[in-house]
Amino acid sequence: MIFRLSGHVQVEVEGVSITIESAPVRGVLAALLLEEGRSVAGDNLLTSLWDDPPESARTNLRLYIARLRTQLGLVGLRERLTTLRGGGGGYRLLAETHEVDTASFRRLAALGLAEMRSGSLRAGESTLERALSLWQGPIGQGCTASLHLKARFHTFDELWITVRERLVGARLTMGRTTDLIPDIREILAVAPFREAAWAHLIRASYLGGDVAGAIRAWDQATRTLSDELGLDVSSALRQLHTAVLRRDDEAVRRFGHFPAERFTA
Repeated sequence: MIFRLSGHVQVEVEGVSITIESAPVRGVLAALLLEEGRSVAGDNLLTSLWDDPPESARTNLRLYIARLRTQLGLVGLRERLTTLRGGGGGYRLLAETHEVDTASFRRLAALGLAEMRSGSLRAGESTLERALSLWQGPIGQGCTASLHLKARFHTFDELWITVRERLVGARLTMGRTTDLIPDIREILAVAPFREAAWAHLIRASYLGGDVAGAIRAWDQATRTLSDELGLDVSSALRQLHTAVLRRDDEAVRRFGHFPAERFTA
């Protein structure tokens, strides 16, 4: 059994899959699942659905909870959604970490990144591949969501980019080059501000024997970062460019990471 928030909001049980109907009901399910089995106060659910809850918000929430229970009942999971009494009330969706795709994705991503930091690149590569296999698209598609809930969805988008970026970096270290360029360009298509991805593109081109391509990648990086996004190009990226111009193979090959605040989600 698995609850899916990546891509379409779905519930799968023993080969039977249902897509949760109604955007507000999907929003309620998403807000509950992101708590990974913890209880959620009713007021917190209200502010997950609306930036400015209307007067009818509490009545609407009870209706959405009832509809969610009915839909979960189609796959035998009605009892998983419980209503809490006392202490202000609230709701809880009983789900183990391995039963929620976003929870599993985050756990595997954290494990894979830790393995890579410890130098276990092969193990990290395998773990991050498993994490990415769970990803079916941006989190919370088609959900009613407040700015607060959308921000929580966005953290998973950022983590997905980071996982892909670090995976490319590890594969560069392990000797792969130009075959990584399509993946790098996919990352840059959705996150053109990621300097580490631009560095990967420069390195993959250069180490694959395409020096002119590496210089073009630098030109594109500076044009995108400076001219289009108004960002300062870091000294680290400039150092990589200098290494390319000097044809310093070892410096390009051993090029390190950027400071965390410029690089991670």
